[in-house]
Amino acid sequence: MSIGFLTQYYRGLGHSQRIKFIAEKTAERHDVVIMDQLFQPPLDYKVPHTAFLGDYKIPDINKVFQFIQQAPIINFRINQFIKTIEKYKVKVLVCEGFPFCRQQFAHEYFRYLAECKKRGIKIIISVRDFPWDEPHHNQLQDWVLYTQNIVCKYYAERILVHGDKDLLPLISDRTRLANSVQIIKDIEPLITYTGYVCDESQPKHKQKNNNIYISTGLNKDEAVVIFKKIAEIAHHYPDHKFIMPIANKYNSIGGRKNKNIYLVEYVPELRKKLIDCAGYVTYGGYNATVEILQSQVPSIVVPRQSGRKMEQFVRAFTFEPYDFFKVITMQEFSGIKSVLDKIVEGYKPKPFNYNLQGTSNTADILSEIYNGF
Repeated sequence: MSIGFLTQYYRGLGHSQRIKFIAEKTAERHDVVIMDQLFQPPLDYKVPHTAFLGDYKIPDINKVFQFIQQAPIINFRINQFIKTIEKYKVKVLVCEGFPFCRQQFAHEYFRYLAECKKRGIKIIISVRDFPWDEPHHNQLQDWVLYTQNIVCKYYAERILVHGDKDLLPLISDRTRLANSVQIIKDIEPLITYTGYVCDESQPKHKQKNNNIYISTGLNKDEAVVIFKKIAEIAHHYPDHKFIMPIANKYNSIGGRKNKNIYLVEYVPELRKKLIDCAGYVTYGGYNATVEILQSQVPSIVVPRQSGRKMEQFVRAFTFEPYDFFKVITMQEFSGIKSVLDKIVEGYKPKPFNYNLQGTSNTADILSEIYNGF
């Protein structure tokens, strides 16, 4: 008998990284299998079993989304899922994200959940502190709320929110789930706040060098704006080294003119390097934010805000009054020097006195559910 984790690696590693932390902790006590729905992420899962449901070759890399949404490919993944839960005798399934995100794969996820339900597998929904925003159109919004209601009412045993209710409750005006009285009525009794998920073994920050890491992901227009501005002002900080992981196609941003700018393809084990660096500039995604809170590295968070995607913006400005890190928006980024000055001058963030034991707490909850059969 095992505990299964269903996640999806597509455009970023955040979701898979959270599942990695939780699954590896759970594997200390139980047999575990991680199932990646679409592709194999570049992560070293230290668990007994892994299964990549999308174990196929993409014929045209420029048409990935069209390919993975074809009916035969979807059926292939569903069949792989069925084989996996039967092979490893999955007793509890942790479904990461859905129904609060991954709506474009809703029909497929319903099949996964239905296959679990008819086999008596307990379904646990795992969601970050701030779920994906609702679509613009009322018709789509109704579909999202309907999907959430159906999944939570008829399939979910528990909803594990990887955050702290005292900071950012799942059901609030900010998370936009308060728009539906029915949703509140049906899912609130199922919710357990686990605390924030992180590498709980990570030591606290203690500066040993003058490196400042600029990490904003790849192939984003905002990233280029950030890199260009940092390259423009880097000469004001000759004693500091600015390390920018950025795709080769953006190497023309002008940073090579400054001796203290280092453009690299990527920074291996960046999380470990934050422990002794001078500062960190990053977007406000869940994992990056939690790494800052856990390590207390002096940081500047630049929340991405694009149309309805308000997750990073809401999280950053919920935390900003507590002085866990400095916040500057893209609209304000031309004034980054004044904020960076504070980091270089020895800014010390306030300690995060909220729940950072989400990894251990989630593993405990899953063990309790597993043993309660």
